[in-house]
Amino acid sequence: MSDVKILRLTTGEDVITKIVTETPDNITVSKAFVIIPRQSAPGQPVQLLMSLYMPYTENDTFIIKSANVVTQVDPKSEILASYQQNTSSILTPTNSLITETKLPKLEK
Repeated sequence: MSDVKILRLTTGEDVITKIVTETPDNITVSKAFVIIPRQSAPGQPVQLLMSLYMPYTENDTFIIKSANVVTQVDPKSEILASYQQNTSSILTPTNSLITETKLPKLEK
């Protein structure tokens, strides 16, 4: 079980975040992102974008009042993987092989 959760706030925002601590009154979170569903055109699939929860601060940790949280759920594996990739300082490789496309020609 992961400590990364999606919080639905009373404002209607869905926030994916790492839960640091939780008390009956407050939830301390870090690396919080708002999940924004976006559809480019009618009939097109919905894409999920992640935007920093509070981009105008240097803080990485926030305290959210428990009364402002409607529900708390585990994210789908694809959303969790995207979140971890966005918040990790370690670069993870893609599933494909890395190949050189412009190899120098060797003269005989």
